[in-house]
Parts: sequence; C-alpha cells; structure tokens
Amino acid sequence: MSLKELSDASGALYSPSRIGNYEQGIRMLPLEVANALAIPLECSATYLLCYDENETISNMSPAQQELLKAYMDAPASLQEGVRRLLNVKD
Repeated sequence: MSLKELSDASGALYSPSRIGNYEQGIRMLPLEVANALAIPLECSATYLLCYDENETISNMSPAQQELLKAYMDAPASLQEGVRRLLNVKD
C-alpha cells in the first residue's frame, strides 16, 4: 500500500507526508494514530508500535497505558532522554 493509499484509507486524517515521517522514524507514532492506521493495514496497533503481538495495549494496566501515552505525546528530545535514562537503544 502506498502512502497516498494509506492516507486515503484513513479518511485523509493523516497526510502521506505525515505517515512517511512515522515510517522513517522522523516522528514518533502516537497511540491513537497507530490505532487508526492499523485498520486499513489489517494489523494491530501493537504491531505498528513494535510491541509483542501477544500483549495488546488493552492488556496493559492503566498505569502502563498512561505511561505509554505520555511517552508517545512527549517531544522527541524528551523521548530520547527517557531512552538514554533507561538504556534503551532505537
């Protein structure tokens, strides 16, 4: 599926350029966008977010969901600081 086709399939909520930025890692993929794009891609949001397919977001505790959302909503520089603090490689 091309970026244009995915944009169209999402109801044009997300431009091809924006989707391309997520794909290239220029922008972090927010949880709500992953949920929306998972439908036309016929996959799970957890797959798009590179999580274990056996553990869905709905199986996370509320605290884990809140932490994930806060991380995804944070600016890239803050996300990088969190990854460094936790010694997580990209």
